[in-house]
Order: sequence, then structure tokens, then C-alpha cells
Amino acid sequence: MWKVVRSLWPLLVLGLLVNTAYSVMWPLTTIYLHNNLNLSLVISGLILAVYSGFNVLGGYLGGLLTDRFSVKWVGLGLLGGLVSDAIIGFFWNDRLAYPIVLVVFGLLTGGMLTLITALAAQLSQGSGRIFNVLYIFINLGLVVGTASIGILFHHSLQPIFFLLILCYGGAIGLWVKYADRLKSPARAANTGKPVARTRSKRLSLGVVQISLLLLSLTLMWLTYAQWMSNVSVYIQNQGLSIRLYSHLWVYNGILLIIVQSLMTKISHVKALPAQIVLGLGAIAGSFLLLSSVSGVVALFAAMTLLTLGEAIYVPGVPALINAYTVGNEGKYQGLVNAFSSLGKAVGPVFGGLVIGTSQAFSWLFLLCAAVNGLIVVALMVGVVPNLKKAREPY
Repeated sequence: MWKVVRSLWPLLVLGLLVNTAYSVMWPLTTIYLHNNLNLSLVISGLILAVYSGFNVLGGYLGGLLTDRFSVKWVGLGLLGGLVSDAIIGFFWNDRLAYPIVLVVFGLLTGGMLTLITALAAQLSQGSGRIFNVLYIFINLGLVVGTASIGILFHHSLQPIFFLLILCYGGAIGLWVKYADRLKSPARAANTGKPVARTRSKRLSLGVVQISLLLLSLTLMWLTYAQWMSNVSVYIQNQGLSIRLYSHLWVYNGILLIIVQSLMTKISHVKALPAQIVLGLGAIAGSFLLLSSVSGVVALFAAMTLLTLGEAIYVPGVPALINAYTVGNEGKYQGLVNAFSSLGKAVGPVFGGLVIGTSQAFSWLFLLCAAVNGLIVVALMVGVVPNLKKAREPY
């Protein structure tokens, strides 16, 4: 792990800064639109839908740009756009300006997060270890960003946008100084065009296998999003404090960092299929536990299963796709981020519809467990057998 940190620390810190900015913005969106700008929940939901759509689009376009143009200039363009957007948001964040700032933020953040993941894929040389380490730094950004909200937000977004300006300013300085150091050996020195990696043993994943893996991301994040949205309502309905909900996410962040640190020691291409299946199984188990048991202990036990599943599964999918595909890392990692963002966007709406129809959280949790179980079956049937027949890609 420390070898990866020493050699790729500029990329890892870049991921931390960008995700800190991302994590300080998205939890405030509904609160600010509804409580501070006095927009109805319907209008707020529509704005969030547009934001999520542009976040998905940004993830995909960021991948294409990374493959076709100089990574250094793509990164500078995206970071320059983000710092400009934050400056505009600092001065103008009323009913008209804030939704526009938010949509641009979603588009450019999607592109930047994809660029970071694509660079990790190009530099990984087939090892899944770099994805585990990158995920640690991304989650550090999540912890820092969400922890900053309570300190900075007091009915004004100016302190929030000031933090964004600091993060993006630091990211630009880092990128200008170290972008050339992060060039992949798989890229031509002068053209910036991708060159296929040479492998002694090679088998590419087929369209069906890649589609199943990407679909698994969408469906997993669709269910995971219930923890980000509807579980908070469930906790209040149980007569528990909303402070408990924040404590659960602090626990999630700390446990993620611990588990990912351990994963960097054992991560290997051969283990990725089992890693993905076990992770999904743990996530399904967290929802089964929620559906059958209540109380503080049950919530922390369910969060433990969710966090273990997330730590094992989430970095496993991009690592597996990267290991069994040749070239076009930006395209594939852009699809990974786009399909993940799609699940996060649809999840809260899906959960609200299920609760509104069934009038019971237990049905929602059971359905989420079933969805993750079906993904496991689909991957076991459609992906794992093909990989067992394949030789190692390296």
C-alpha cells in the first residue's frame, strides 16, 4: 500500500480534494433548494434529476475526452471549469443561479472523477491494488466533506463555495506540477493517444459480461442510495435521533478506510470475481437485517455489513473491467462512473415509490436484498464461468 502511495500520491490527493468538494455539496442540495430557496419538493426533485443526468453525462464524456486528448489539458479544463463554477456560486446562488451552478458542477465533477479513475486504470498494470488505495483517499474526502457541512453551513452557501474554491485551487496547483509525472506508459509521449497494453496472456470481456457488471453497479447503487435517503426517515420513525444517523456514516467512513487498507494487501486479479460476489452478498445481508430487526445494535450491524460489502465490491468492478479489457481506459471507467451515478440518481425515487405503495419500510428493504441477490446470480451465471475458462490477463 505505502509503495503505491509514495509513487502515486499526487493522483490520490487529487482524488481526495475533488471528492471533498463533491461530498460537501450534494448533501446540502435538497435542504438548500427547499428550505432556503423555498422551492417545492417537486421542483427540487426535478432540479436534482437534471443535476444527476448531467453527472452521468459528465462521467461518460470525461472518459471519452481522456482517451482522445491530452490528459493534462483535459484535467486543466475540467478543474478550471470547476473553480470558475465555484466562484460564480460564491457570488450568485439564488433561485435562478444556483440550479445552473449545480448542473454545471455535476457535469464537470462527473468528468473529473472519471479522469482520476481512468488514470488509475492506465497506471495499474493490471493490479487491483491501486483502486483499493484510491478508494481509501476518496472516502477520506467523503469524511472531510460531510464533516465540514456542520461547521460551514449556516443558511449561507458562501462558506461552502469558498471551501470548493480552495479544493479546486489546490487541485489545479497539484495538477500543473505533477500531471506529466502521472503519464501512463501506455500513452504515446507526444500525441497523448492511448496505446494498447501488451499482455502475454490476454482475454477481453465480452459485451454481455461488461454489460452485466455495469448493470450490477446501477442496481447496487440504487439499493445503497436507500441508506443515503430513506433510512434516515426510517430511523426517525423508530423514535431514534437523527444524530444516530450521522454517527452511522462516521462509522461507515472509518470502517471503510480500515477494510480498504487490509484489502490492498490481498487484492489480486484472480480474487476479483469472488470479491465482487461476496461484497454484493454482504450488501444484501444488510438489507435483510434491516427488514427483520430494529434498534441501535441492529442498525450498526447492518451498517457493518453494508460497509464491508461496499469496501469489497465497489473497487472490485472497475479493477475487473480494467484487467480484462485492452485500451480505452477512459471509456470504460467513464461507463463505470456513469452507471454508478445513474443508480444513485434513481435510488431515492425508487425507494419513495416503494414506500408510498407498500406503506412499509420492511418491503423496501426486502426488495433491496432481493435485487442484490439477483445480481449475484446473474454474475455467477453470466460472468464468473467465462473468467474461470480464461487464462490470467497478465
